[in-house]
Amino acid sequence: MPDSVTPPPTEENNLGGTPPPSAAAEAPQIKFSFMRWATTGVVRLLYRWWTRIAARLFPENSKGEQIARSLHIPLPDTLNMSWVTEHLAVGGRIRPVDIPVLGRAGITHVVDTRSEYSDDRDALARENITLLYLPTPDTYPLSVEQLSEGAAWVNQAISQGGRVLIHCEHGVGRSVLLTCASLVHGGMHASDALELVKEKRWQAGPNHRQVARLREFESASRLQRSNA
Repeated sequence: MPDSVTPPPTEENNLGGTPPPSAAAEAPQIKFSFMRWATTGVVRLLYRWWTRIAARLFPENSKGEQIARSLHIPLPDTLNMSWVTEHLAVGGRIRPVDIPVLGRAGITHVVDTRSEYSDDRDALARENITLLYLPTPDTYPLSVEQLSEGAAWVNQAISQGGRVLIHCEHGVGRSVLLTCASLVHGGMHASDALELVKEKRWQAGPNHRQVARLREFESASRLQRSNA
């Protein structure tokens, strides 16, 4: 399997710049859609099932993989990440073999939001990638304090020309929450941020607790700006 990832989108980056036009209007209400969460949940389970089968039938760099690709059989991506903006990506776990690929993809900063595992800080550093660790249990939201720390860290890295990957185990909830918070910190409304992330990553499906925390973070951020 080639060591490559889809290049980042080239549209104007919303982080750290002028807020999008909708930011000047009344903040739209962010809502949790149980139907979408359940539907995408089924698709995610099927996708995980397929990745396990594909890993056995078509191992990386094997003749089977070459045949599968020649027949246009969809195979799991080597690097589980999706670009949201030109400088911000969201995804699932990083395997040790993925770290050099991250470096070649231009990633300079990584945020790991898992409490069950932690990325190898030294291995990332060898690729000149800086790690921020914000441990959060699976299916739970990051705290408002963690979101504030992470969003500020992400925006600072991007303002200095860096490219950031925010990830959890599957790139569904925790990482999506922090990615949205980073966009909110950069000037977007939470509802717009969540729709953008869902558009860029089909696996994105934060649960009701995580969506509620994003709403809470947006309110706290708005209050902080008004008091500044």
